[in-house]
Amino acid sequence: MEAIEALMTRRSYPRSSLVQPAPDQSALEKILQAAMTVPDHGNLKPWRFVVIRNQGMKDLEVVLRAMYEGQVEDEIYFNRFIQEIINTPMMICVYTTLNTNHTVSILDQQLAGGAACEHILLAAHAMGFGGIWHTQETETALRQMLQMGEEDQVLGVISLGTPKRTSQAKRKSFVDFTFEWNQESGLRPWKQ
Repeated sequence: MEAIEALMTRRSYPRSSLVQPAPDQSALEKILQAAMTVPDHGNLKPWRFVVIRNQGMKDLEVVLRAMYEGQVEDEIYFNRFIQEIINTPMMICVYTTLNTNHTVSILDQQLAGGAACEHILLAAHAMGFGGIWHTQETETALRQMLQMGEEDQVLGVISLGTPKRTSQAKRKSFVDFTFEWNQESGLRPWKQ
């Protein structure tokens, strides 16, 4: 797939619409290597990827149920949520390892990690897979499970698999969100 086509056709798919096959080892390595190409001020690589698949998905159910035992108000919703997670073919948890003493700002480090998440989705899409990026929906559980440091932040959980069926996302035009500026005219809406 051409790069511009991948950018223009990528869309998110709900976890419930993702089935096997997930990316195999070779495809997964390409996807993760693509994530390493993002802009990274200071070359800090302020992210970590944790791949959960196969037995890891089954183990995740046990860990999540234990972590939330006695805290769940809506058992039906919680069971549906757990079932959706364990039926997902593969997940990649992405978190930051922020260097708070570096001259590169925390925001720059966070944005680099976010760009890595997007590259994972784009690379997976270019290879024929689908995915969705959920942010912090299980941050407390993930922090404990992954033994993250105090400064570390969950950037998201990316679910990957093969979409049951593909579709085109409806996209708004950039025109309503873009302006042009010069000193003489100031800020004005984009003209086509």
